[in-house]
Amino acid sequence: MRARITGLGAWYPEQVRTNADWPQEFAERGRSSNRRELVDVRVEDDPREALGKRYLAAEADDPFLGARKRRVAPADVNSCLAESKAGAAALLDAGVSPDEVDVVMSWAAVPDRVVPPSAPRVADLLGIRRAMALGLEASCATSVAQLGLAAALIESGRARCVLLTQSHMMTRAFPLMHPASPNVGDAATAMVVCAAERRGIGTLHAVTHGEYYPAVTWCRGKEEDPPWWKAGPDYYPGSLAPELARSLIAQTVHIGMSTVSELLVRAHVRGNEINVFASVQPRRWVPGAIAEAAGLAAAHVPVTFDEYAHLGACGVVSNLLDARANGHLAEGSKSVLFAQGAGLTRAAILVDW
Repeated sequence: MRARITGLGAWYPEQVRTNADWPQEFAERGRSSNRRELVDVRVEDDPREALGKRYLAAEADDPFLGARKRRVAPADVNSCLAESKAGAAALLDAGVSPDEVDVVMSWAAVPDRVVPPSAPRVADLLGIRRAMALGLEASCATSVAQLGLAAALIESGRARCVLLTQSHMMTRAFPLMHPASPNVGDAATAMVVCAAERRGIGTLHAVTHGEYYPAVTWCRGKEEDPPWWKAGPDYYPGSLAPELARSLIAQTVHIGMSTVSELLVRAHVRGNEINVFASVQPRRWVPGAIAEAAGLAAAHVPVTFDEYAHLGACGVVSNLLDARANGHLAEGSKSVLFAQGAGLTRAAILVDW
């Protein structure tokens, strides 16, 4: 028995926040601040690895980091509810009823609770009563990791239908004047993976580099950072190791290129066989630059950054939906999905359609 993606779904808030919603003070401060010191991080002389530095230099004077629009969720929609909306759309797309779901696997960039994860609440909201529900946390790489685990459950006979949900409700985590606030948007996405006779989800290649653990995380202050169970300042997305964080941005293309290249070698697939490359999109240029560096010249590279900005693990699914809407996920086509997430986990997976 093989595992295939049989349904995709998404929920995007109606409210659109444009760059005009930031005060002029924000733009002026961004242009006069640190001149995007990210571009000063050394990269190798390999032209493929220099792609990221070139793009970073091009956006150095843009306080909005290339973003133009992003969606903002209403205050009464939390991560669980957003994921249930996306999950309902994916189940409808797959033609699967709640009673047919064996496992619900969730991820929330901004979880409603430390414990439990979104999954039990998502299952309840969708009327899923006969499934195990659990959370999976690999940061922005979670949607790719979820696919690999769902395929393993199905191919081992432990499940026949798995619902995967992801939410990225990040605008509420960033004050409007935070330098990174224009780069993030709100959304929820979902995938349904079911047992099938024909191959669908293929080789997964994922590697974690734990030395980057403090690079991107939730912090409670620059002077002191008490653990979550103690009283202290408010949480905010940030870094406990700013130099490591800056180096990650500069190495984004190299990380993606290496991961995709290693996947293709393991799977014995050539780059020119890939029809679609769906990636996370921390910047607009990242998916295309990785595809170029990895030699995916024939691949269509969907990018929804212009409409939704950075969506974390939801970005891969959002871009898959865009590819399908534009006729690029035809039967028999082959795609690579890539994501990297804080921790640092980098992951790529082959998917046949």
